[in-house]
Amino acid sequence: MKIYASNLLAKKTMLNIGLLILLGLIYVHAMASDRFVDNGDGTVTDTKTGLMWAAKDNGEHINWTDAGSYCQSYSGGGHTDWRMPTLVELTSLYDPGIKNERGYHIPKLISTAAESCWASETRGEGIAARFNFTYGREYWLRKTHSGVGSILPVRSGN
Repeated sequence: MKIYASNLLAKKTMLNIGLLILLGLIYVHAMASDRFVDNGDGTVTDTKTGLMWAAKDNGEHINWTDAGSYCQSYSGGGHTDWRMPTLVELTSLYDPGIKNERGYHIPKLISTAAESCWASETRGEGIAARFNFTYGREYWLRKTHSGVGSILPVRSGN
């Protein structure tokens, strides 16, 4: 009888430990998903960085110069101070543990038509940076290049 009670206690202890681990994993996942908040106006706020992102990119392939113009004229959420993101800002969105509806490693609240988004950094007159959300890498391309790249406007959230 003593062995049976000991086995039962061990099983209950293991079950409780498993339940605590499962609850902990659910809590950690909820905390990560709470990092990005849908503002309900076509914008998403990153509570970690304080940045406000357009919930959608421009929707088509675009070159670097036109991407800059797009950001300057963008007025999502009623704001007019949108700009091109930096590589560091785009990198902050990359998460290899998640995928959006197109399979890119970017928060589900943000939609991109292309796997790469232009960044504000340039090298010389003709080269600019893009960040790839499939591979989590930066690329340097001609500013006139428009294949498989879009723009995701950002602003400092206030």
